[in-house]
Amino acid sequence: MLGVYFDRFLKAKAIADASVHLQDVKEKINLDFKTNESSLKDGLNLLDNDAMFLASISLINTYQDTHNYNSILLDEEKKNLAQMLLKQVKISFNNAIALYDKDGVLTVFVNKEAKGYRLNFISYENNKMVLYSKTESQESYAKTPLSNKVRYISLKHLSYYTQPELVTSIPITRHFLEDNALYVVAHKSIFDGNVTLAHIEMSNKIDNQYLTNVAKNFDIHCYFTKDISSIDTKNKSEIFESKSDYFTLLHVSAKNANLGIVISLDKSSLNKALKENREDMMIYLFVILFFTLGFLYLLFERVLSRPLAQLMQNIVRIGNGDYSHVEIISTGDEFEEISWSIQTLQEAVNTRETKLLEAKNELKFLSDHDDLTNLYNRRAFKRYFSAALLQAKKNNTQIAMLLFDLDGFKQVNDTLSHKVGDMLLVEVAKRVSSFLGNKGIIARMGGDEFELFIEDCKDTLSVEEQASALLKLFEEAFTCNDFEIHATVSIGVALYPEHGEDDDTLIKNADLAMYASKAKGGNQASFYSAELLQKTKERLDIIEALRYAIKNPEEFTLLYQPKTSIKTGKIVAVEALIRWKSKTLGFVRPDQFIKIAEDTHMIIDIGKWVLNRACTDFMDLKKCGCKLEQMSVNLSSVQLLYSDIHTTVLEAIRASGIQSSELELEITESYIAANAQEAIESLRKFRDLGIDLAIDDFGTGYSSMSYLQKLPVTRLKIDKSFVDELPYSKESIAIATAIMALASTFGLKITVEGVETREQLEFFKDKYCDEIQGYYYSKPLDFEALQSYIKNSFTSS
Repeated sequence: MLGVYFDRFLKAKAIADASVHLQDVKEKINLDFKTNESSLKDGLNLLDNDAMFLASISLINTYQDTHNYNSILLDEEKKNLAQMLLKQVKISFNNAIALYDKDGVLTVFVNKEAKGYRLNFISYENNKMVLYSKTESQESYAKTPLSNKVRYISLKHLSYYTQPELVTSIPITRHFLEDNALYVVAHKSIFDGNVTLAHIEMSNKIDNQYLTNVAKNFDIHCYFTKDISSIDTKNKSEIFESKSDYFTLLHVSAKNANLGIVISLDKSSLNKALKENREDMMIYLFVILFFTLGFLYLLFERVLSRPLAQLMQNIVRIGNGDYSHVEIISTGDEFEEISWSIQTLQEAVNTRETKLLEAKNELKFLSDHDDLTNLYNRRAFKRYFSAALLQAKKNNTQIAMLLFDLDGFKQVNDTLSHKVGDMLLVEVAKRVSSFLGNKGIIARMGGDEFELFIEDCKDTLSVEEQASALLKLFEEAFTCNDFEIHATVSIGVALYPEHGEDDDTLIKNADLAMYASKAKGGNQASFYSAELLQKTKERLDIIEALRYAIKNPEEFTLLYQPKTSIKTGKIVAVEALIRWKSKTLGFVRPDQFIKIAEDTHMIIDIGKWVLNRACTDFMDLKKCGCKLEQMSVNLSSVQLLYSDIHTTVLEAIRASGIQSSELELEITESYIAANAQEAIESLRKFRDLGIDLAIDDFGTGYSSMSYLQKLPVTRLKIDKSFVDELPYSKESIAIATAIMALASTFGLKITVEGVETREQLEFFKDKYCDEIQGYYYSKPLDFEALQSYIKNSFTSS
């Protein structure tokens, strides 16, 4: 009977061990699923606090009309959203993320492929969905058949969720099988009050490789199943059974009652062992039992009882968190060794607890701070700022929100390296933090952008004084890796409650004010005002209209201002000047759109059109008998710095047939002064082609004279500001005379701009001067008027 009992005991023990083993596997899978779901939910919650992300969603919800779809505005915004989603899905190490608009229609999604992530967005053409897609490494998007869309990302997300789940902002999850892989999908709805802004789905893929690894690590068999009804179970949630050759545990996903994971453990080895045991057990049992019982009795009484009690006391003490003392058992046997091991365990646990506490504190610090400057990050800043606003509202006090970034920081990165740029940001953070002290909180928002707020501001004047003091901080150069860097900042200021009563509004308005500071040339502070909002709208209208005009260049025209030889009075050259009549805005002055085109780099495409059109018109003038020496075309510093301008010029020459010597490029003195060495190398390439180079507006305050002898230029243009007061201003006479003397020294030609009176012309007649340009001879002319003017000029001369 004892043998049978022992046989059954071994069998039950094996079954129990198998059950525990399979339950461990189940717990492992559950833990992995929960970790996966937590990662997905955390990733979605981070997006809920991203102001730029929410602003982009609101823009799309506001302006997206599939019947009259504005691809110029909305597609660019969707590309920005795709970049934000890419960053989020990479940070959270997940497979895919999808954004649905307020109507539940798929808008943007990012999915992981074998070689990286793919960015996708939905556009509309003729009221039909069009999918645009690109890989992470590609520069531009390409139209892709909508059928290529990822199967597990639907065009409407409602099919996966019940309606009550769609009206909560708490992330929820679902599991489903697709293409022999399990997808864990987390969903979150974003609201503005009671209004739905968007829905976000982030997913991760658990494929058969995961089950293969689990099976290998735990020495089991497991697989996904969609139809759990085919498995012989008494309970559809989970069942352990041993009727077949396997112990089987069915783990059913709580998210999907039709989805399960079958976990099986081979029991053939148990059956074999039980069979052999039955044959030998009875013989060994009686012999071993007789001697063992007596020995165990003595061992238990003399050796086990007291030492075990002491060991249990030590273990209970450690379990209660008391690591102060472990009593050593002096028995000279294994119990003494165990007690020493428990002491070692106590010390190890104590050390680990200490390190865990330190790691927790460090993790909390990292979650709230920027890893480069150790300043607060955006999330922590908004938390402190919101608390400060509540306190200010309670105390009826004023708070100043200041947002600033470095002027020309990109140039530091491009010329001195990103390492030096990072060092500069660290030094800026130290200097501003020291200045701010305990008067407020500063944070780095990313890149070279910083935010700070100052509490209990007395009045606007005190805020102006603080902003001025902040600007003065940057008068002293920063030392970064042996480089002396002179940096300036553009500051935007918004005041609570005058300019807004919540953190998002104040930050947005401070950003508008900072942009106004940049528009004024930087190195200054601007306060938010309603006019800034209007100017921002006007700027956006111009940007959108410029994008349209670049695609429809018939909106642009060129006017040509004649250049007249001072010796012969005959027209010898012309300067091309662009004019723009927008379909939506009407006539837009150059001083209204040129700077914006440069800021957005659209000047590259505009400048290319001007160059090609001017060269073509010059050749057309020659064909109709209007022969001139040169065509002058202005080049922006943005074209010189950020485009392959040499290739652009060569293509214009080849396409038009103009001779290199017939083309003169006008370069601003500000470009030369800010990029002296680069300018010398770049301009020499033009001179090697035989193209003449002129420095436009020479002498207007920059320091390029020291580089004049090194620059491969052929002409200086005296700015109109020096001509207006001639010949009555001694200062203007001195400056104009000095520039002509300098040009004579270096053998350069001189063109005088802005000549409008006979007296001004007479002043330059006997001087070192070649060409006159101004209203005295002619205003800028269109192509037809220019032909008549040239022919009349030749006839009269």
